[in-house]
Amino acid sequence: MRPFFSSGPCVKHLGWSLEKLEKPYLHRSHRSDVGKLHLKSIIDRQKNLLNIPDDYKLAIVPGSATGAVEMAMWCLLGSRPVDVHVMDVFSLIWADDIKNQLKIDANIFEAEYGTLPQLNHNPDNDLVITLSATTTGVAYKDTDWIKDDRKGLVIVDATAAAYCFDIPFHKFDAVAFSWQKGLGGEAAHGMLALSPKALEHLENYRPSWPIPRVFSLWSGDKVNLGIFDGLTLNTPSMLALADVESALDWAESSGSAGLYAKSAVNVKFLYDWVLNTKGLTPMADWSIQSPGGAVCFYVEGFTSFEQYREFAKPLASSGQAFDIVNHANSKPSFRIWCGPTVELGDLKSFTESFEKVFDS
Repeated sequence: MRPFFSSGPCVKHLGWSLEKLEKPYLHRSHRSDVGKLHLKSIIDRQKNLLNIPDDYKLAIVPGSATGAVEMAMWCLLGSRPVDVHVMDVFSLIWADDIKNQLKIDANIFEAEYGTLPQLNHNPDNDLVITLSATTTGVAYKDTDWIKDDRKGLVIVDATAAAYCFDIPFHKFDAVAFSWQKGLGGEAAHGMLALSPKALEHLENYRPSWPIPRVFSLWSGDKVNLGIFDGLTLNTPSMLALADVESALDWAESSGSAGLYAKSAVNVKFLYDWVLNTKGLTPMADWSIQSPGGAVCFYVEGFTSFEQYREFAKPLASSGQAFDIVNHANSKPSFRIWCGPTVELGDLKSFTESFEKVFDS
């Protein structure tokens, strides 16, 4: 059986094995010369693979994508009002933190799950969005509504987009993602990319609220540039670093274009299957369905999470699908990850098994 990473819930890449995690730094400190070298290498390889602009900085941060988003919000927001787009579980969390924790003047544009918010942004304000929602399958396919000559910063949760489809980094100032989704990597570590505009903002503005050490992008009175060279704020898991290196070896063999194409084929296959299977309904309309990542859908007659969990049990017992019930704070539904580590054959096998359970 292929190894699965249920915390994602995303499968490991094809060919993954424990033997591939035997790295020269595995038994060394992250502060050793060999440890620092590989931390910087992981940053540089991801920056290259995702085509992040040369003048952007990229860092490994604690707390997965959640930590990266929170770090960006706590350090960058506060100097102006904020426009917040809410369309899923996590964007609702970001809006709540901005309004009730940071207590910033916020304009919240909220949409029903499965739809996009109104494409509205005051260029004088900061903006916080989730580029692709793992709990609805919805994504912004067009970012032209975000003005290039804006005064405000744009903070983006891109964890379900990274390695799944092309991200227009040049339109954004802070982009947060993790290794868990697109690379099927281990948990607890996030990535944060910052534009020159965001870095300049850090140099000239400090929020009024206290910032926990693991969220702070400063060292004393200066921007902590060391984190962009792999000098992490806390101790990273060297085993997780070895795992993501294995994933990057695999990803680089096809390049970003190959990853995006594979994810797109997966999404199209599963979405079409949902659309053409009686009793199933996709959560998102195809026009706003993420081109890579998650496909979410409803089962006719199911109104509770318990019904979805009971249906999913035989699929897990047979090894066909694990942890496919959607997030507990979303709507009762199924969420199938279709990122580039997923093989089309696995999805076909899943749909056949699903139909057998469905018809029984």
